[in-house]
Amino acid sequence: MIYNDGKAGFLTVIIGPMFSEKSGELIKQCLLSQNYQNKTVRIYKPVIDDRYGEDEVVSRIGLRMPAHNISQEITPELIRTILADCETADLVAFDEAQFFSEGLLELTLGLLERKKQVMIAGLNLDYLGRPFGCIGQLLLHADEVIVKKAYCKCCGRPAMYTQRVIDGQPVTARNLDSELVLIGDQESYEARCRLCFVKD
Repeated sequence: MIYNDGKAGFLTVIIGPMFSEKSGELIKQCLLSQNYQNKTVRIYKPVIDDRYGEDEVVSRIGLRMPAHNISQEITPELIRTILADCETADLVAFDEAQFFSEGLLELTLGLLERKKQVMIAGLNLDYLGRPFGCIGQLLLHADEVIVKKAYCKCCGRPAMYTQRVIDGQPVTARNLDSELVLIGDQESYEARCRLCFVKD
């Protein structure tokens, strides 16, 4: 549960593999803050994520909230703009944070200095099982970490990994011939447990 008495910033980071309802958790927490704590909420998502439309964040189970699309390259100019835009916001949230540049850390710290609640949702590991984007750095500053699990596509165990697949076969470091970022869904990715995740 998010708590902020306005005396200090508070950072919640939601991590987990694809299909673990990270966006759903972010939306749920934002709705609770908005509806039960009367908080003003502002949500951002990277423009690269256009799977469900550009003006809202949407979970796989159908939860949705309005969102603002921003460049995944968080520049000093964009940081200044967002800090100004969020002056009256109580809670500032970022979905699909793994796609944002390292500037997200600076932006987050700036929001925390201004005593904002900040909520960030994203993949902590890429499809090769490596740390993804600046999520690891954000975790170091988190007041609260929510770890979501999916169900392994192969065996049904709790899944903590995201496996990229091509024609049902895992993409590994050995047969890697594509870029790190591929926006996709069930046609390109599967949730996998530690036993079923194929790294090499």
